[in-house]
Amino acid sequence: MTHHRLPGKIVLFTPLSLLALVACDPEIETDAELDAVDVASAKADITDAGQPTIISHEELFAGVADPPPAPPRDDAVSDEFTAEVDEEGEAIYGGTTVPVCGWASTVELGGSCTGTLVHPQVVIYAAHCGASYSKIYFGEKYTTPAKTVTPQWCKVYPGGQPGDGNDFAVCKLATPVNDVPIVPILMGCETSNLQPGKSVTLVGFGNADNGPYGVKRQVTTTINGFQGDEISIGGNGKDTCQGDSGGPAFIKLADGTWRVFGITSYGGACGSGGMYSMMHKGIQWFEQQTALDLTPCHNVDGTWNPGPGCYNFQTNPGSVNDTWTGGCNAGAPSGAYSQTCGAAYGGGGNPPPPPPDPAPCTGCTEYGGTLSGAGDADQHPNGSYYQSTTSGAHEGYLVGPAGTDFDLYLYKWNGSAWAAVAKAETASTNETIKYSGTAGYYAWLVQSYSGSGTYKLWVKKPT
Repeated sequence: MTHHRLPGKIVLFTPLSLLALVACDPEIETDAELDAVDVASAKADITDAGQPTIISHEELFAGVADPPPAPPRDDAVSDEFTAEVDEEGEAIYGGTTVPVCGWASTVELGGSCTGTLVHPQVVIYAAHCGASYSKIYFGEKYTTPAKTVTPQWCKVYPGGQPGDGNDFAVCKLATPVNDVPIVPILMGCETSNLQPGKSVTLVGFGNADNGPYGVKRQVTTTINGFQGDEISIGGNGKDTCQGDSGGPAFIKLADGTWRVFGITSYGGACGSGGMYSMMHKGIQWFEQQTALDLTPCHNVDGTWNPGPGCYNFQTNPGSVNDTWTGGCNAGAPSGAYSQTCGAAYGGGGNPPPPPPDPAPCTGCTEYGGTLSGAGDADQHPNGSYYQSTTSGAHEGYLVGPAGTDFDLYLYKWNGSAWAAVAKAETASTNETIKYSGTAGYYAWLVQSYSGSGTYKLWVKKPT
């Protein structure tokens, strides 16, 4: 991205905008190791579901958009190597990469800008980003999105531009996104929280002081002040940069819940601070264009008028550390009706949020995905593998959709290829593997033998 200049200013391209688990006996429990198997002869050994016992690194991860590098070969194995190390390190400017599902409503707009899901059908971003978007991406990395959606249309505010406080643009989605928790727009009396010195969090997929575009990052900084209808935020090395344009600025309220208020617009050199349009200033236009109510607690003029949706807002949206299976629907929801500007909604109680699906093992990690049909497969964790530095039990619990036959495999790196050390290939929708293995690199594979749909996988490795 390049900077677009205003007189005396630089425009930044910056973002704004279970199935019940049935307990079953382990199908696999073995100490057998295949490290010494000859690769050439074992290639012909195929399991019932069509998975080879030995498979190359390239073949195992062929369907991954951004495949991980192969583990060290033979004697080159290093205890310092792990596929789960975040190579991006600290990011934005003075910030960090987000955990899985952190700031889940912050989206990427196809290689140039960031935006914010403020309603299941609405993404707000910056006018200077334009309106030519065919896909919108959820997740932590643009090149390997967790979810991709299609906008019905995108529009920019007439005359909207950096410098005037009206750098507004909006996309209406063709299909609602109902499984991602939304941080509501700061409205009415809540806007009194926008004071110099107040702490805010900026989020985007833009360039960083030590990382490339396309990774979601966050930085906490402070409000500097106001210039007309714009708000100045950041500086002293804590800032947004190119590619963050259109992305959100968030603020935490006294009740512990969060609101989104800013649309990243422009600034000077990255790290020196920037200027932001404010969503509540454009709310009338946003609602007129989308024909949707974007403010569950207020009227368009800021008057307190809570509806049934003025409820259960997140108290920790940036540190969810959840999974995208089920939509990252965590973030420590408050479980209460909002009363930030008046009495709580009294028109009838909402049911409490449903409890999360029970994990089948203590200390296990949940993953998930969707398989399109027979032969389709996913690799885990999240398209990669992991290193176990000690011997012990590797556990995998797969729950597939009703009427399907999804199978589960565990592979171990033998120094030059991946060897299948355990498999679960019953005709059931659920599969379980418990494998006792030595230290090394391991990868899980979920494959459809028949049927399609969304699954969940819980994994536990030796500790």
